[in-house]
Amino acid sequence: MDEQIHQLYLEYIKSRKIIIPEDQFVYLTKLYPALLVCMSDGVLDTEEWDGIIMATRGLAAEFVKSPSDDRDMIALSFRTEIRYLLDNMDKWKKKFLNALHHSIKDNELEQEFVLETMYLFANIAGGISDEEEDAILSLARRLEIRI
Repeated sequence: MDEQIHQLYLEYIKSRKIIIPEDQFVYLTKLYPALLVCMSDGVLDTEEWDGIIMATRGLAAEFVKSPSDDRDMIALSFRTEIRYLLDNMDKWKKKFLNALHHSIKDNELEQEFVLETMYLFANIAGGISDEEEDAILSLARRLEIRI
């Protein structure tokens, strides 16, 4: 695990007073730029939130490791944290982007995942707006992801 992501994780769970498995938090950091893209026009549309709900359902399946794991609860946990992060962008944006940048800088597969996720989330509401495209390009530059 990347040390900066680990330190961010410790700060996050302390600030939120929650326990979220570290592997789920790591995934959340990779989704974070896509959340910023969704908010690039200043509003999270109903279609965008519905898309996030669908994405978290599929994502939760990836984290079911035993029969006792509750997929719906994992999905709800992701949605709760996504909503929190959307509502608290000023507090976490720089920290998440710095840690993510450090984490993916030498990993083309991770960079590709982050870029594809940004485009996927941007396209949820029936096409990519100019604001979303600008946000993707800006975030890709910030994270040093080649397009």
